[in-house]
Amino acid sequence: MRDGDVMTGLLRPDRDVAHPGDPIAVPRNLLRDAVFARMLRSILRGDYRRGQRLRLDALADDMQVSRTPVREALVPLEAMRLVVVQRYVGVVIAPWTVGQMVERTRIARSMLVDPPTSCAPTDEPFDAVVLRDCQSEAGAFVELAVWVLRRSGAPVSADWLRSQQPVLDVFHTDDIARANGIDVAADWTSRMHLVKAARAAALADDVIRCAARLIELAELLIALPERFRSAESA
Repeated sequence: MRDGDVMTGLLRPDRDVAHPGDPIAVPRNLLRDAVFARMLRSILRGDYRRGQRLRLDALADDMQVSRTPVREALVPLEAMRLVVVQRYVGVVIAPWTVGQMVERTRIARSMLVDPPTSCAPTDEPFDAVVLRDCQSEAGAFVELAVWVLRRSGAPVSADWLRSQQPVLDVFHTDDIARANGIDVAADWTSRMHLVKAARAAALADDVIRCAARLIELAELLIALPERFRSAESA
């Protein structure tokens, strides 16, 4: 397939992203995912302040849904350490930092350099369609790295990294990064070149070459906040 056929999400304009206050018009069985996506962006963009307390009822009213999909969406957000759900208190936005986002990428890079293998490598081919919905090159990085780790016999590491895909993907989109003092336009061409090179290697079933390109990409992603002011709240 052509690059444009499988990487359209990387070029998706910000106007397509739902913002707080907009009604969620999706099938009922997708409400949880829609609420999760909206809350994730709101947290990372700073619409919800670190340490802010939110009532479940207020969140449900704001998103025009029942409490159930909100409660379900909070489970992965709490697993990502972006919120803390406290009995009798409600939802507290965790004091996350840009440094914690960078650390996620550092961990992924270390896994690619020396995969913590726990079983025999697989022969699973890479399906480039998984890149279609990626919103940033960081999201594509995770998808490709998950494949490398599975092929290297490190499924536990692959599963952990897969769980980090939503937050890393969204954090590196233009509006979210800008809200955190990061200019993702810097070196964007270089990062996309590495994404395409890693994808080409994966499609050629070259695990070693794919991992090498992803390690280079991780280094560029890690360096982004260091080059620009990080707008982390005190």
